Amino acid sequence: VLFSVLCACAPVVMAQIHVHVVEDHDEALHHVHRAIGSKKLPFSGIGLVHFDSHPDLLSPNLQADEFYDKEKLYAYTSIAEWILPAIYAGHVDWVVWVKPPWAQQMDEGTHHLTVGKDVSSGHVRHALFS
Repeated sequence: VLFSVLCACAPVVMAQIHVHVVEDHDEALHHVHRAIGSKKLPFSGIGLVHFDSHPDLLSPNLQADEFYDKEKLYAYTSIAEWILPAIYAGHVDWVVWVKPPWAQQMDEGTHHLTVGKDVSSGHVRHALFS
């Protein structure tokens, strides 16, 4: 309604937005993969706004090549490890973490996250730069 008031000069066509509410955060990864598979989301270039008291940027204890096996990924991913696999796979390009004031895991500000395969261990590793 507010958008229609601000842009009353032209008709507004709103795209349908699918919303999935999950208790266990890692279940969101299933919905992201399904939306990509059904072409409701692009394969890459996705932006993510994450509302939580934790950043959920840990990595599952898997070899990097196992990140592409969805069933294995789902079996080994917990509530704190679901965003990094989407970044590593190239689906998510940026994350905005909206956190409560008491969440102190990361300083507020803009950070750059580098994600890649550690050649010595074969695991996915990440580094955060301010």
